[in-house]
Amino acid sequence: MDSKLMQFIDAERFPAVFTTEELLAQGDLPVERRSYRKGELIFQAEERHPCTYHVASGLVRLYLSSAEGAVKTLFYHAAGTQFAFQGFKRDRMTRSTAEAVTDCELYAIDFAELIAFCDNHTEYYMAYIEYLFSIMNSQTEEIASLSFQTGVRRLASLLYALSSDGQPVVSYSIDELAEIIGSHRNTVSNALSHLRKLGLVEKDPRPLRVRDSEGLRQFAEMGEG
Repeated sequence: MDSKLMQFIDAERFPAVFTTEELLAQGDLPVERRSYRKGELIFQAEERHPCTYHVASGLVRLYLSSAEGAVKTLFYHAAGTQFAFQGFKRDRMTRSTAEAVTDCELYAIDFAELIAFCDNHTEYYMAYIEYLFSIMNSQTEEIASLSFQTGVRRLASLLYALSSDGQPVVSYSIDELAEIIGSHRNTVSNALSHLRKLGLVEKDPRPLRVRDSEGLRQFAEMGEG
């Protein structure tokens, strides 16, 4: 299992269209460097937005919000990755909201400039197709996970991913964990109680600390304690 967050897009999992160095080396593709502070919105859902973005540093979250106020995290984008592809649609309407999770440095690329660039460098059309299909496959896997895994198994899988590098303390709140796995706060609270009874998570609720990372992996894969 990947040691990073589920839905976490990085160059190790997805074929990058550009590295930052490659992007800046393209003399016929204008880019604008932009800085965003932690918590600042880059764009909101249902707006016409002219740019795609390459992440030079920091972390960006894309999420959806329902009319009732529920939030579902779609992806986290790290350095070296690109997001916001609404320019490939005729209406250029965004579907999600993009937020800076940390202080970020981004390169904004106007879609008109990008399409002109790809017309002159057709290999990048193929690179974008491969990148977008990789994202679509990830979304399909996430839908399958939502359909076939219970909330407690999804939480166990996430906690394993967060702790498998030897760091037992999980810095996310219950609400944040619920957003990541696409569930409700009560579901996460009940799942944590179950995992504590199995001895996989420490009994003290704050800070949340994993007791048995390998046990979480086995539980997530087998559905057994």
